[in-house]
Amino acid sequence: MKALIKKRPDNPPAWYRGLDLVEKPEPQVSADRPVKIKILANGICGTDVGIYQGKDALANVLARLKTPDVTLGHEFCGRITELHPASQSYLAKLLLRRKNTTRPVLDYLAGKSEETLASASDLAEFLNKNFYVTAEMHFTCGQCLQCRTGYEHVCKNTIGKGILEDGAYADYMVAPANRIILFEAGEVAPEIIAFMDALGNSVHMAQSVDLVGKTVLITGAGVQGLMSCAVARQLGANKIFITDVIPQDQKSIDKLGIAKKLGADGVFDVGSPAGQQALKEMVAKETDQTGVDVVFEMSGHYGAYKQVFANIRMGGTMLLLGLPAGQLEVDFSKEIVFKGLTIKGIYGRRVFDTWDLMRFLLSKGLEKTILTSGIISHQLPLEKFEEGFEALCNGQAIKVILKP
Repeated sequence: MKALIKKRPDNPPAWYRGLDLVEKPEPQVSADRPVKIKILANGICGTDVGIYQGKDALANVLARLKTPDVTLGHEFCGRITELHPASQSYLAKLLLRRKNTTRPVLDYLAGKSEETLASASDLAEFLNKNFYVTAEMHFTCGQCLQCRTGYEHVCKNTIGKGILEDGAYADYMVAPANRIILFEAGEVAPEIIAFMDALGNSVHMAQSVDLVGKTVLITGAGVQGLMSCAVARQLGANKIFITDVIPQDQKSIDKLGIAKKLGADGVFDVGSPAGQQALKEMVAKETDQTGVDVVFEMSGHYGAYKQVFANIRMGGTMLLLGLPAGQLEVDFSKEIVFKGLTIKGIYGRRVFDTWDLMRFLLSKGLEKTILTSGIISHQLPLEKFEEGFEALCNGQAIKVILKP
């Protein structure tokens, strides 16, 4: 099968730019990875872009690989093609507790118990025909303190599928049954399912604070910032301001224009003092000189932190998803303690309530908003991966979908 790989850095941080499209044996189901999936579409994640670029921090992570290379990819949509017996009981439970709606699914499940369904010889065929599938690609232990107390998304033993274990940039992938998420055919567009892993980061951020009636500043109009704008609008935010630094290159995609389509009340190019001043004046005007209630820091750029501290109100909440490199000097007394700020890091998706909220929001209009906004800027065959990655590196893309 085709697979898009990165070779392990044996002398980190020394690494190379690029990926390799190779032929690999198809993965086989086992008791640990009992669900085999035919991949239909992938989303390119910012982490994948960093690996493509050979960034030092990611070289240090992938140096832990026990294999010479890894198949990348953790955002995907596919169909189940094979089940190991170890998976059928869990998938039977999953099917029976779903709110199934399509007639073929309701007819198949009618009168079946969990035991009957788990032993059905045609279960894999039925799932293949009637459901798209994706997965929570953070594989957790279920045993540590975090897993046992509702913080599974920060399990200390997390395995990142597609980073430290072969992932979804391939024709086929295998996964644990308890990570599988099913969507009836027609429930959500496959191109959206293909990057729900990423959408989940934005939804996790938005569900971490009460947004109803609040003013929100989003720093960074990349795919995460744009999706969080749409989610915040749907969850009841009053005013939304979004910033970015726009290169003086006419080929760059109009991210701030897309932000307006997604519901932003004000968009600002803060690459200049004039843009920074315009943001400050708008925030002051709309908040009675108080500052925004909530900040979503999505850029991963330390320059954004200065704007955050200049525009957040006392007692405000600062949520951090962007991943800056290096270190930042902060006057904690002035900027945090005396302002009474709440600061929270956001990682991954809450398992599985973020997925449930995503499904609900998509059904109530978020799917249409995303599909019509221009967030999905490229859809390419896997063989043209370099075109997609370079477009992201050059600011000419937002979300790129690859199709094996």
